Amino acid sequence: MRRLLLVLSVLTGCNYYLRPNELAPVVSQVEPEQRLATWNRAVVVLLDEGYVPDSLDANACFISARMRDDVQVGKLQGTLAMVVVAPDGRLRVAVSGHGEYTSSSGLLRDLTAEQERITKEILAPAPMAAPVATPPSS
Repeated sequence: MRRLLLVLSVLTGCNYYLRPNELAPVVSQVEPEQRLATWNRAVVVLLDEGYVPDSLDANACFISARMRDDVQVGKLQGTLAMVVVAPDGRLRVAVSGHGEYTSSSGLLRDLTAEQERITKEILAPAPMAAPVATPPSS
């Protein structure tokens, strides 16, 4: 019976958790005068990625957002992203969550990748808006 349970848990996976701040955040640097613009970009990136803000503080340049329930990113569940842009321009992105994995290293790998992906998106130049056509003058 123990062997059967062991085989089933290996094949089906177990639910592993990684709580906030258990994984080292990704830290980058932006120009201090770009702090608010970087924070605004982070809001857009998180919304585009399916995160819903729990807390938005423009004065502190802080965001706490959870992945929508209807969006599945790999095997991750309950994903929480926290983004802070400090007054000195230090950008900090931390992601936590849980999911069904055959080992804790799989969860760690996916959360690390999610942190890095979000950070790259925030630091990437914002896409240029399409020019708005003006009607011809009569």
